[in-house]
Amino acid sequence: MGVRPRVLVMMATYKGERWVGEQIDSILGQEGVDVTLRICDDQSPDGTFSICKKYANRFPNVVVTRNETNLGVNDNFMQMLYEDDAENYDYYAFSDQDDLWMPNKLSAAVDMIEKMIVGEEPALYYCDLINVEGSSESRELYRFTECERHPATVLLRNYINGCVMVFNHALARIVQSYRPTHFPRMHDVWLHMAGRFCGTVIADTDHAYMKRRITGNNVVGKTTLNPESIGETIKLALLALKPYERVQSETARLFYDGYSDYLKPEGRRVLEEFLHYRDSLDARIRYSGSRSYWIPSPEALLRMRVGVLLGFY
Repeated sequence: MGVRPRVLVMMATYKGERWVGEQIDSILGQEGVDVTLRICDDQSPDGTFSICKKYANRFPNVVVTRNETNLGVNDNFMQMLYEDDAENYDYYAFSDQDDLWMPNKLSAAVDMIEKMIVGEEPALYYCDLINVEGSSESRELYRFTECERHPATVLLRNYINGCVMVFNHALARIVQSYRPTHFPRMHDVWLHMAGRFCGTVIADTDHAYMKRRITGNNVVGKTTLNPESIGETIKLALLALKPYERVQSETARLFYDGYSDYLKPEGRRVLEEFLHYRDSLDARIRYSGSRSYWIPSPEALLRMRVGVLLGFY
């Protein structure tokens, strides 16, 4: 029997006492891999930290700490990837606090990465997930499979949830080589961009290896398409009337500057095209019709193209 892959699972917790124990159990029950579960609590006012500490007292592969101040989900997740001992693993995964993983979630990801990746190629794997709302269940990410043919989509709108990601040591080392002072967008966007522009993305949307509870306490909920969202339309209309922050452009610039040495030629081209789309009205018009980005809902895609024309991103 060979050596089992070592996987670092990073869980950010905040007010998750109702479900966190069950999720920890599902992570510790992963088959075919050696798991280290790193939990960082973000000043939960309930019993979340106490529950996690009880697991750490029982299991040597569970490490629990608590932030001195509330950092927010972005920085709470990302700080765990930049810690010194985070270099010592074969694979990495993010975990939300109220999900439920199937026993083969990690081993299925590792098997596919090792089957498809040769040598030290940086790789990011993701699968589909099952949303659970009351008694109903629904699949989610299979609708975004076509986005794999449109690499700039992540720059405008992320569609891969951190909880379904597994990435290898080579990709982790690239991410760890640069740390901005802040992350304007979510942690899963940053990792998605690293996989997309510096490595290989493996989309396994035929399979779902986890269930995500939609509880009302999720920090980030479903990847909704909002095809008839009046609120999104009004928000875009107001962009022409007031100043706003272009977090997508800020994120792309930080990423481009920080990882320039690791960008693949196609990734560099996609990033540079996006970073210059606001240079002129002509550039915005051309980029608004670009085939480099796409999402399944025609209405949401139209709003995205209007947002490009307005320089929203």
